[in-house]
Amino acid sequence: MRRSEALRSLSREHHQALSIGRDLSRANDAGAAAESFLEFWKRDGALHFRLEEEVLLPYWAVLGIVHAEAAARLAREHLQLRTAALRVAQGTPSLAVVRQLGEQLTAHVRFEERELFPLIEASLGAAGLERLARAVADAEENLHA
Repeated sequence: MRRSEALRSLSREHHQALSIGRDLSRANDAGAAAESFLEFWKRDGALHFRLEEEVLLPYWAVLGIVHAEAAARLAREHLQLRTAALRVAQGTPSLAVVRQLGEQLTAHVRFEERELFPLIEASLGAAGLERLARAVADAEENLHA
């Protein structure tokens, strides 16, 4: 599916998250898998979540019509994944926990790509998507600085 410019960078980051999720789901070494996840989380995952929470959702609310159930699901799943990242950082989790995290991460990304992003694109229209694209680009520049 072709993404609007406003969501393209977030969508590209989802490819990496899907790869990490797949690796976690298939892991045989909990310690190595947890280390790989934490590296991803510190480098990209936490910032990605911030962009979605601090830019994507507010701009959607201001420029379009928010689908309350989808926005609530995003927030709920972000909290679950943030909590899991904290738990993983506190010690080596079991293989079952690592695999479950992989399944959660994969399911979350698929929700965003298949349901959330299409709702946002349909709601905002061309002008709203253009404003969102500028806001996301500015936020990425500032957060990565």
